[in-house]
Amino acid sequence: MASRKQKSKKRSASSSDSPPNAGVLLFIDRCAWSRKLGEALNQASIQFVAHHETFAPACPDEEWMKVAGQQGWIVLTRDQAIRRKPNELKAFREAKLIMFALASGNASAEDTARLVVELYPRILRKAQSSKPPAMFSVTLAGGINPVR
Repeated sequence: MASRKQKSKKRSASSSDSPPNAGVLLFIDRCAWSRKLGEALNQASIQFVAHHETFAPACPDEEWMKVAGQQGWIVLTRDQAIRRKPNELKAFREAKLIMFALASGNASAEDTARLVVELYPRILRKAQSSKPPAMFSVTLAGGINPVR
């Protein structure tokens, strides 16, 4: 008898019983990823793609940015330096990304998970009302501010 492939417990973006924003995926950059964040997003039924699920660990930012732009993913990162690195800033602009950069690099995994889940409706509204490329800074206090 052939063995059956075990089904994933993670909700698929194409699931017919998906929440209203099912087509919107949050891409979690490797520097923002934690298991706690993944668990919190799953618990809140927020659809996401983690960097390590799609890209090699050493994948240059320019490469994943291009794919994220093609897929229309909303990017969550801790990398505030993207706007200061000419090659990454160029890739960000060319990919026409909507990016949210966590400003508190020293926030715990628990704090980050709580913050992202709590702010997700606002992140989604900002993303949907912004013309790409657009970058926002997300503070631990819950502020979401445009980055110039």
